Amino acid sequence: MAKVDIELVQKVLKENGVDVRLAAAILNQIREAAAEDVVEREKPAKKQHLVLVSEPEEGLPKDLVGWVVQILEDDDPREVAEKIADTASAFNNTPKGERVPVTSFGDACQSLPPKLLKEKNVWVKTREPVRIFAVKNSLGRRRARGE
Repeated sequence: MAKVDIELVQKVLKENGVDVRLAAAILNQIREAAAEDVVEREKPAKKQHLVLVSEPEEGLPKDLVGWVVQILEDDDPREVAEKIADTASAFNNTPKGERVPVTSFGDACQSLPPKLLKEKNVWVKTREPVRIFAVKNSLGRRRARGE
């Protein structure tokens, strides 16, 4: 339905000879109805990205893999792994979780329903693990050829 400016409605009512008091009452009803329909949108919460690295029992290997997750900006990043583990435990207590239990952190990131993680304010951005490589922060100066 097209939206019409209240001034336009007022002009049309005036041109058609509607009584001033009746026109004012109609315009007030329109304003009240419009005010009720206006739903204030919440600003989306600011989020931060994290990379959770898979650490085997033997310690960190040279070839790392991990998952990119997003949490609310005010949340503590140290609690993310615990939130995912709690969600996995809750999932394992459901009928579907009993049939196909989540047994590792990787399984949790890959197979937990996003709806369950969203309840804990965690969004897994990469369902499949991504490789992580350490790089030097300094780019250094490159020498021109022939020097």
